This record gives sequence, C-alpha cells and structure tokens, in this order.
Amino acid sequence: MQGSSQYNFVFLAGLLFSVRVMVRGVERRKSRGDPTVRTRWAMLAGALTLSGFVGSVLVRLDLSTGRAAAWSFAAAVIGAVSARILVRRAVAMPVSDHDFDPRFELQGVPAIVIQPIPSNGDGLVRLPAGAGEVHESMLRARSIDGTPIAIGVEVGVDRVDDGVAVVEAWSAIEARL
Repeated sequence: MQGSSQYNFVFLAGLLFSVRVMVRGVERRKSRGDPTVRTRWAMLAGALTLSGFVGSVLVRLDLSTGRAAAWSFAAAVIGAVSARILVRRAVAMPVSDHDFDPRFELQGVPAIVIQPIPSNGDGLVRLPAGAGEVHESMLRARSIDGTPIAIGVEVGVDRVDDGVAVVEAWSAIEARL
C-alpha cells in the first residue's frame, strides 16, 4: 500500500500544479509585443496528475512495481504532451466573437453616494482611484430600480449610460448573492 500512497502524492502534486496554472495562467507578456505562451507548468501538471493516477490504480491492482513504474512513466509522457497540445489550442481560440461594450467597463466597481439619488432622478457618486482613473472621480448616478439612495450609502455600478452611472445599493446586491 506504500507504493500507492507515493503515487497518490504525485497525483495530488499534479492537481496543485493544475490549480497554479488555472490561477496564474499560461501567457506571459515580455517588455513589448505579443504575450508568450509558456506550457511548462501545464505540462508538469499533466504529467504528474496522469502519472500519479495510473500508478496508483496499477499498484492497487497488484501489478509489479517495475511494470507500474513503466506504465506510470508512459502516462507522464502522454499527460505532458496532451497538456501542451490542449494549452496551445486553448490559447489560440478567440475569447469572444463580439466587441466589448464600453458601458459595462465600470460594472461591479463600488462607489459612495455623495449627493442623494432621488427616485427617478440623478445624484452623485464618488468612484475610488483605480476604477479606470488614477485619482478618485465623481460621476452622476441614477438608481437601477428608481428607488432613492441616501448620502453615504455604498453602491455598485451596473453600467454607465451617457455619462450617468446606473447604480444599486450594495445591500441589495449582497441580498441576491
């Protein structure tokens, strides 16, 4: 059973490297130009995951240690090559076929109401620095559902229509989540 636990460890290491690939991605931008696709972490994840899985299954089936290791090595090669091919093909796919709608550029950005928003009227919100700007910025705002919003209430931006932010109180957003 000890051999199986070693392969289980290899399998779990492969899963952890897979998570690293998912979180950090495979594209790296050099100082200028198009990003470079690096597949080494994905290949390592594929090799470890498939090798650990195959080795663990074969040891549990009482295959000899040498044969289990040989099949596990073959699975590692297949896992690495498969990961390289899959990552290259996935990166080559276009993300979407439609153009970005600039009205939704600030969607989800938190803001603070600094001038009350009347029902079916405009007020004023303050957006934090980093929301498309270097410094804090002010933007006219309207409630998404026409309800009034008081000063100091934290809101989330849904979209910006003709220079007016359409906002909703964070309490309403949190209630939905």
